[in-house]
Amino acid sequence: MQSCNIGYIKLTYKLYLPSLALIFALIMPVFALYTTDMPKNIQTKVQEPRERTISLKLPLQQPRFHWRFMSRKDFLSGKLLLRIIRDGKSTEIVIFENGQFSDGWGEMGITRDPNRGEIYFGFISTRGYLTAPADKLELELTVTKDLRGIGALQTGILPAGKYKSKGTYSGLIDEYDTTFLAEEFAKEGKGSPDEQKTLLKKWRQQVEHKAFLESWTEQWPLKITSQKGWLSEERASAVKRMREKLDAEVKPSSSSPDSAVADENPFREHLWFWITIPLVALFIVIFLRRAFARR
Repeated sequence: MQSCNIGYIKLTYKLYLPSLALIFALIMPVFALYTTDMPKNIQTKVQEPRERTISLKLPLQQPRFHWRFMSRKDFLSGKLLLRIIRDGKSTEIVIFENGQFSDGWGEMGITRDPNRGEIYFGFISTRGYLTAPADKLELELTVTKDLRGIGALQTGILPAGKYKSKGTYSGLIDEYDTTFLAEEFAKEGKGSPDEQKTLLKKWRQQVEHKAFLESWTEQWPLKITSQKGWLSEERASAVKRMREKLDAEVKPSSSSPDSAVADENPFREHLWFWITIPLVALFIVIFLRRAFARR
């Protein structure tokens, strides 16, 4: 029993670091999408262009979690254009326009009920594009009419107009090393070899040969119409109390010469996020580890 517990703790710890990195890559970017970067140790070392699929989220300013637009039809009536600029040459990629996605593009499958006609604010490609660490990115969204939307804590509107932002890749990942996971699974004998291989394969499929476009220098402001999102009142209140407490602890007084800088500093302003996400990552790892152990 003691050796089993030690093995469990070791594997949980080893799973925690890559899980934390993945959560920052996949969850943190939907929080304002402000110049976010994935850990360097999991990114590609290759400087030359390689074909990778793309994962992209819109740089909406206020959402601290996810966001859904209420009308898929109205949203897709506009146009979303991505430019990849390399060595002075620009490649233009139309993600959607005139009511439909371009071939090889679609939304991330996170919308709760597609039959309600909603659409998530993140998009992925199934085809690869040449990408390299030194690329510069430009994003343009044309909104033909005001778009109502909802997040975890708020509802609001993205007014009609044209929105632009510039940025870089938050991460380029080619091969993701799961050797240590395979060794631990084999050592503990949890699940059959085929089950272990399937789990590792699914893990790699989430991140390998992919470009994450989630690091933007300009955000697009929403017109917030309500401080109520899809979270229940109880859960929303708990999150808000925690956020307000932590914000108050790190925010300097108005007389401080650093106060103006702090107001514009997304790290200070949202320190609660940076503190809670590692705990969430650990919880997820433990939950998945136990679920796998019961198989």
